[in-house]
Amino acid sequence: MSKRKKTESQPTVEGMLQQATQLSKNERIDLLTGLKALIEAIDNKEDEEDTQEESRPECGSRGGARIEWKTVKGYGPYPYLRFRHEGKYRSYYLKHLTR
Repeated sequence: MSKRKKTESQPTVEGMLQQATQLSKNERIDLLTGLKALIEAIDNKEDEEDTQEESRPECGSRGGARIEWKTVKGYGPYPYLRFRHEGKYRSYYLKHLTR
């Protein structure tokens, strides 16, 4: 009997929207905010690569989003999405992001 590898299917927009229906209203708002920050951070990264500038957008009181690569306990680096929303600093680990 052959063993089949369990393959992870790639997420789809439709699938993610289906999952989002299970979230509370506040969680959906947090998801939307996180997605906007992710888009901004990726766009900023691409802009930096295009212009070859070393400056990165600040993640301060005025907003802004970035992807920060951190080493944790000697392992990594691991990608984190960092941004501020409603005065709170947010940080989310982006498991499948690669450089």
